[in-house]
Amino acid sequence: QHRTVGFEALARWPSPPLGPVSPAQFIPIAERAGIIGGLTRTLLKKALHAASTWPDKMRLSFNLSAQDLNSPEAVMAVIAIIENSPFDAERLDLEITETAFIHDTRQAKQSVEMLRKIGCGISLDDFGTGYSSLTALHSLPLTKIKIDQSFVNQIQDNPASEKIVHSVLTLGREMGLDAIVEGVETQQELSLITQLGGNFFQGYLFSPPMGETAILRFLQDEEQALGSRLSNG
Repeated sequence: QHRTVGFEALARWPSPPLGPVSPAQFIPIAERAGIIGGLTRTLLKKALHAASTWPDKMRLSFNLSAQDLNSPEAVMAVIAIIENSPFDAERLDLEITETAFIHDTRQAKQSVEMLRKIGCGISLDDFGTGYSSLTALHSLPLTKIKIDQSFVNQIQDNPASEKIVHSVLTLGREMGLDAIVEGVETQQELSLITQLGGNFFQGYLFSPPMGETAILRFLQDEEQALGSRLSNG
């Protein structure tokens, strides 16, 4: 039976005058304006505080911007927040995309190595959508790769996507990396990817995004459901 092992923190902006503003809109604007670092630090503090109330083995995933890794000062600010938090750094997975290292590979690698030294996991997000993912696999001390949802949607009707997902899952195993399959929305997708060797999944099939206060109830309901299946099985 599948069981929740962690949650990813997602930025949301419910603006009174504008209504809900998508992170696909405000994150790029914050990056272009050079203010993403302040946004990262605020959101990371909130996410770590919320996660500190979770069961001991539950993991937190948090996305970092390229600007959070492009200088020693920026990454030290992130490290200070993590080390001053009650949440164990070894339960934290920091997600980066290829853009985090494509312009300054040396500094990004040094930043990632600093984060690994305090115990954080490092996930390469949206794997397979950029030009240098394979470069990242051998140049950065990664612990996870996330297979982009563009390969998952209707995978049962797309032999090419099926082969790509199978190949990446195999590559992850051979390199000792956990592979998380993003965007799983149907039982059919889940069944096929499980047959291909997938063990970790993320998507609307399991839950839509939820607020901080709903998480503990979600986990309690899951435990009750799993307990009921075991007692009936």
